[in-house]
Amino acid sequence: MVLTEEQRKRMEENRKRALEIRKKREMEKEKEEAVEGFFAAAPPQEEGLQHKKRKVDGATESKEDKKQRSNVLLSGEREDCENSDDESLEEFERDASAYVSQTEAQKTYCLPKGTIDVLSFVERDNPHQRGFSKMKLYSRAEVRRRARKRFGGKSGLITEREKRKMKRYEQELKEVKCLR
Repeated sequence: MVLTEEQRKRMEENRKRALEIRKKREMEKEKEEAVEGFFAAAPPQEEGLQHKKRKVDGATESKEDKKQRSNVLLSGEREDCENSDDESLEEFERDASAYVSQTEAQKTYCLPKGTIDVLSFVERDNPHQRGFSKMKLYSRAEVRRRARKRFGGKSGLITEREKRKMKRYEQELKEVKCLR
């Protein structure tokens, strides 16, 4: 098959455009690696993560905005984040990963999807199959802080979790009784 001059010209333009896009992405990636952010100091097993910007009212939040937001935290909230020693962790959190999935954040920390949507996240390839959409992983410390703030501390969160567990149990019991 012989290509016309117009087809060759279009192919060359597309190739140049693809190279420009690749260079632009590489430059952005280098800039992200140079900036130290919340997730930049990830442990070695978490190196394949891609950083995402949080969307705020249709606009994306830049890293500078994120730094300003973290500096504006109330002193009590900042102390919660910095002083999150093992004593304030629950048993299941002690050797857990630094990141949680959306489902785990909803079930374990009793947070609604709307609250989770405003949290910053990192994106990682789906471990089940590469063709699936990427997983969003949220910082466990940030999710924990939001949940405890919402339910009035660690004991309030545990109480809420037990309340929801009892509600699910009662619903299942009701379904079993209906089957008889």
